[in-house]
Amino acid sequence: MELKDVILSTLAELDDIVVTDAVAQLQSDTTMVVETTEPVKAEEPASSSFADVLAGETTAVGSDDEVRMLEGIRERLLVLFEGFQSPNNVNIEAKVDLTLNFFEYLLATIDNRLDSIR
Repeated sequence: MELKDVILSTLAELDDIVVTDAVAQLQSDTTMVVETTEPVKAEEPASSSFADVLAGETTAVGSDDEVRMLEGIRERLLVLFEGFQSPNNVNIEAKVDLTLNFFEYLLATIDNRLDSIR
């Protein structure tokens, strides 16, 4: 086995270890996010005005949209990490470029969502 082959196999093993650790960290982070974003039930007073009821419905719709958005982001991140683990994609530069493009897209999506909320 040539030195080049040894180096390439070592790099591939290191890449697998890093990706596996990153996936495990992401899964634990997404689990924490899902656990912390569970809706909290607030007690409503017996006499509430129409405006209070309307405001509560608007908040519930907003939180449902947020949950759907976070679930979509979670699914996309899982697909990204599955792509990192694919054995046929050996080019590390392509993986980094793909990741940077995805993060730019994700940032733009989050910024647009924040602007629409405000």
